[in-house]
Amino acid sequence: MFSLNSDLTTDKSLQRSLNFVILGITFGIVFFNVTMGSPVAGFAKAIGFGDLMYGIMLALPVLGGVAQVFASYILEKSKKRKSIFLISGFLHRLLWVFIAILPLFLGKGSYILLFLLVGFMTISSISNSFTNVSFWSWMNDLIPMHIRGRFFSRRATISTIVGMLSGLGIGKFLDSHNTLVGFSIVFVFAAIMGMLDIGCFFFVKDLPMKNEEVQLDLKKMFLSTLNNNFFRKFVVFFVIWNFGLNIAGPYFNMYMIKDLKMSYFDIILLTQIVSNVVTILTLPYIGRIVDKIGNRPMLLLSTGLISLLPIVWCFTNVNNYKFLVTTISIFAGLLWPITDMGNNNLILKLSDQSQTSMYVAVINLFNAIFGSAIPIILGGYLIENIAPFAVAFLKTHLGINVATYHIAFFVSGLIRFFAVVYLKKNVKEPGAKSLKKVIINKIKRI
Repeated sequence: MFSLNSDLTTDKSLQRSLNFVILGITFGIVFFNVTMGSPVAGFAKAIGFGDLMYGIMLALPVLGGVAQVFASYILEKSKKRKSIFLISGFLHRLLWVFIAILPLFLGKGSYILLFLLVGFMTISSISNSFTNVSFWSWMNDLIPMHIRGRFFSRRATISTIVGMLSGLGIGKFLDSHNTLVGFSIVFVFAAIMGMLDIGCFFFVKDLPMKNEEVQLDLKKMFLSTLNNNFFRKFVVFFVIWNFGLNIAGPYFNMYMIKDLKMSYFDIILLTQIVSNVVTILTLPYIGRIVDKIGNRPMLLLSTGLISLLPIVWCFTNVNNYKFLVTTISIFAGLLWPITDMGNNNLILKLSDQSQTSMYVAVINLFNAIFGSAIPIILGGYLIENIAPFAVAFLKTHLGINVATYHIAFFVSGLIRFFAVVYLKKNVKEPGAKSLKKVIINKIKRI
């Protein structure tokens, strides 16, 4: 087996497992980029869904994340972490084959199609709840804390390269086959790649779960996580932050397709590829910096700057989008890995190590309801039913021309900024260094 992680550990068995975890994401990134990216927006447009129906299609399955609490309970009780991960992971990916082919038989825009799509996507989401809690519990035991930042940055770098190359190919294919059949082919291909991702974990070491005495009463397990003051405050930040992301997030792709008239190749090139190149160049350093300084200080920096990006989107149009979208993507490629790494590491660090899966489940439960499903639907309603009045008012009384999507983007930026303020004032990380002091010390050394 290739010695990709030989510099992180001398344990050959651990090296082999870490290599397969990375190999898995090289397949999985194709699945996630397709099922969470612009192809889904194009798919919704191709079957005749407007912004609100598109939002409903995305939002209701997210509620499957509520099942993570029950998934965690089952995981902690059964201790069969690897089996749960493999079975739920395969089901999560396989169902996208049925999602891909349904419109070919039922036609466009019907409520029956919407109902069935939401049904399959919800079952897939519930399956993914079991996959998520078992994965993070497994990784928490498998990957030593002192190499975690470097390992995840390396994993992200490799997956980014694969995502970049596959994204260009998929974008080019969709521009040439912008039909229901074209989208179906892409989703079936993505599902196969997703199942290969899960298959790699057959070869990852199956560590026994910790045998500490824990409360196996579901209610007590749930409440014990909220009694953790550090974790509870982080949950509040995480939910507010994701509310700000999701009230606009799903509609950036619709905006690029409908208002900016961008091709799928251009969307992937200017958003995914540009940001991925920046990520590849910076990730090796980011992991080391996060390990050295701490997650919270770096998270404050990245989320503060990300809060400004939706405002920049409000200035894009068909004439300047190449420059502005590229600029946005450069900052996104630098900042999002820091944000994702900081969030993931803080969830693990602030958790009780004997009940990691329940902590992951609880934060995802609150996020599924209040940070994802509700804001996604509100975003669609805002764009279709409220934003037109705001657009008309701004044009009539202030002479400002904006798009309906810009209203959602502006609201998103404000909510993100509020989340950053809450993070700074309320969330603490034991042992983390002050970012301000680190910067001052660096300046003094120059």
